[in-house]
Amino acid sequence: MTELLEDELNLKILESICTGEGVEVNISHLAKTLDRHRNTIKSQINALFSHNIINKPVYPFSWLYHEYPMLAIARAELPRNNDTESWFKSDEHIFAAFHVRDEEYNTLLIEFHKDIHAYGQWKKEIVNTNKIPQRDRRNSAHVLVFSNKDIIKNKPYSPIFIMEKKFKETGKLSLNEYNINNLCFNILKMLVQGDGIRTNENMLAQKLDVHRKTIERRLRSLKEAGIISDPACRFPNFFVPPDQILVYYLMEVKRTKSKILKAIENDDHIPMAWEAGIGRYNFLLFGVFPSVEDHFDWEDKYDHRFKECIGAMKKIYLSPRMATHIDQQKISHGIIKNMKKKNEKGSDE
Repeated sequence: MTELLEDELNLKILESICTGEGVEVNISHLAKTLDRHRNTIKSQINALFSHNIINKPVYPFSWLYHEYPMLAIARAELPRNNDTESWFKSDEHIFAAFHVRDEEYNTLLIEFHKDIHAYGQWKKEIVNTNKIPQRDRRNSAHVLVFSNKDIIKNKPYSPIFIMEKKFKETGKLSLNEYNINNLCFNILKMLVQGDGIRTNENMLAQKLDVHRKTIERRLRSLKEAGIISDPACRFPNFFVPPDQILVYYLMEVKRTKSKILKAIENDDHIPMAWEAGIGRYNFLLFGVFPSVEDHFDWEDKYDHRFKECIGAMKKIYLSPRMATHIDQQKISHGIIKNMKKKNEKGSDE
């Protein structure tokens, strides 16, 4: 663990900014950039938040991928009840949960763990505490494991460019039953890319009883070390805009892998991607599309562009209606909280 994460003040700063405290939309910057009155900008921002189109800004905790370098995607058979839903929302390893119908499984879980041993200990714990039924009362989960060191793309905001193209073509865009006008879309586009967001160093300094310059220096060090990224607003389902579908994808690439890799890196439909080694599959993709038909068109374009290069595919469609609402910062907050506990314990010894 980097020394920066052994520092009490740094952890307190992270605890605040990674949950959005001291992170604000910069209305003055947006008004100046877009040449509109502050009140006009403010009303559009309020609409984006009140209609649950985007979340309020936070600092992404990029260190999550270092602390939990193992990504697990599990297809499981679990009870559908309030206790299970509460567990999804509270567990510090579950990033996303979807209700699915896939063979004998009814749940798809996306999880982050430290390693295989830690994952095994976690599984024992959730069985022993009755978070999930004993094995004789359910089908065993089917789990695929990936390394977060093999992430080849991480651009949660990239679907905004697909939305922009559709908006320019049709002149219409409705998200969560709210009609987006041109100004509102420009604000949305800026915020998800981290433009028009400010840090209230004075508020953080007052809360933590330090000088504002100290906050500025600490933030700069944390960013330079790759522990945090620049603040941004995120879609409520992370990289999936409202009213669009997520496609979980395993893809086999037989030939011209480097060319297909470059295409994925430049493809706004794919916000996140991993290289993989799962049987015949060598890519894990998460794709975002306005509809299933749009996804079929996307597949056809890849098949024509890379003839006889793409082999087997396995995909699951995941609509927002299938998702359990989970706080995106939950895992990051849990890591920071555990680091604070470890440091406090160490100082007592």
